[in-house]
Amino acid sequence: MPRIWTAIALCLLCVCSGTGRAALPERVERLEAAPDASTVALRSATRHARPVDAGLGNGWWRVTPGAGGEHAEREHAEGEHGRLLLVYHPYSAEVTVRAPPDYRPVVADIFGHGEPAHSRRALVFELASSAPVYVGIRDARYPLQLAIRSPAAYAVEDHAHVRVLWGCIGVLLGVSLVVLLFWLRLRERVYLLFALSMLSQTLYLLCAYGDAYALPGLGWLGRFGVQGIWFVATGSTMVTVLFLLDFGELRPRAPRLSQWLWAVGFVLPAVLLAALLVPTGGSKAWFPPLGNGLLLLANALALVALARAWLKGGRHAGFVLIAWVPIVAVSTARAVQLGLGARLVPWLEYGLPLMLAFAAVVLVLGLADRMLMFRRERDEAKQHAEHDGLTGAYNREGIIAGLERALQESRRTHQPVAVLFLDLDRFKTINDTHGHAVGDACLRAVVQVIREQARLGDHLGRVGGEEFLLYLPGATLAAARGTAERLRSEVESRCARVMGAPVGLTLSIGVVGCSDQDDVHSLIERADAAMYQAKRDGRNRVVVFDGDAASSRPQPPAGAG
Repeated sequence: MPRIWTAIALCLLCVCSGTGRAALPERVERLEAAPDASTVALRSATRHARPVDAGLGNGWWRVTPGAGGEHAEREHAEGEHGRLLLVYHPYSAEVTVRAPPDYRPVVADIFGHGEPAHSRRALVFELASSAPVYVGIRDARYPLQLAIRSPAAYAVEDHAHVRVLWGCIGVLLGVSLVVLLFWLRLRERVYLLFALSMLSQTLYLLCAYGDAYALPGLGWLGRFGVQGIWFVATGSTMVTVLFLLDFGELRPRAPRLSQWLWAVGFVLPAVLLAALLVPTGGSKAWFPPLGNGLLLLANALALVALARAWLKGGRHAGFVLIAWVPIVAVSTARAVQLGLGARLVPWLEYGLPLMLAFAAVVLVLGLADRMLMFRRERDEAKQHAEHDGLTGAYNREGIIAGLERALQESRRTHQPVAVLFLDLDRFKTINDTHGHAVGDACLRAVVQVIREQARLGDHLGRVGGEEFLLYLPGATLAAARGTAERLRSEVESRCARVMGAPVGLTLSIGVVGCSDQDDVHSLIERADAAMYQAKRDGRNRVVVFDGDAASSRPQPPAGAG
């Protein structure tokens, strides 16, 4: 991932350096009326022209490319003939250019076929001379910027643009595909919403920059013109709002704000889209101001709701804030810059795709954090379900399930498994004499001793009031006997007093090994029988059952019995 961002940054630097060398027209004048088709009429129409410095709005303009100077010398040195008139970021505008020698009108927009040698970041018109050019602009939503470039210089600039834009789109598509695969596997709604949100944002970028209409399979979108871009942008907003509500946990943490966000970011845009699709035949000029107003309001509500959810402990709302604030800041600054007719600096021109790619990466990290949190909660729930609350050892269900897995592994690998059944001697007497608090402390003390003496991979479970089961994967019967003797001795020496009470705690232990005929229940029954044999033999001792034969190795302390 760092390599991707480094490549994008280098491409952005190339664009910055290329844009800095753009040659502006020598003079731009606004015409009071549209020129006629004849060259004579074109020249006479300039009598009412007035010079302008800002971007070009709707209407007709006379552009004087200029000749001579450093630019012409560089073209001559490079052996180039002709230059290009570039109309940057045309968006919804239709541009007509009348250029010498015949002043034949050439009409272009981003929705048509365009120039296959270039991207649609700018409309490209070839100039054969330095004579004035007449430019007509229709349906522009903001002033357009013009530049005069040599073909080689613009090719370098355009290639850098393509690398930056498609680098960001590659990140968005890659993230969307991965998350979509997660959804197919997990069937969790938030993954689907995230993938759809990123894919719709990607489609909006392609439409807004014009590249979608040159792609196989997407060219048909051009027939809808700018209304297609409005539809994609609005649909993207609606899906993104649904994703934010789910992923940011806004409904439980900011219920009132989430209701407003649902209304402003989903319900009202849905009504606007329905009205847009109604074939009235009239102008749809009302849609952009309403749609943009709802988008700005939805962004504001989303940021406030996310901030509130984050302050209330919503960890994932924090991820969304990190991802979303830069997008809102860049898109707002870009809209203001375009509206003023000022030339877009590279960080504004490419800020939206870069920040969308950044947001995709941040939100993927947020999804990963979400998965880890759910996994942690699942593990905690499993811990509570399988473990004894008093001692922390496995409960009966947990230890039996673990022993079942150990037996299956033993049969697969032909490794032995030994089982120890442990019972605290005279535990009822301890409870009756010293109280249940001391009895509980005795249980915890025994578990502590067993954990310290057991090997890595041995598992302990509490199967009754004072009864425990310990299974030892890979242990022979002789090794299990040694472990049992060590546990019995350690408990006798270390648990003579518990909580200051002279409990004289001891263990009776039954030991068995697993045979081919054993299942979990028969193995536990034989271990239980061996433990009861130790009880009958005088307690505080280990009894080992090997098949149907029993061998006892009593080691009673003084006074036991």
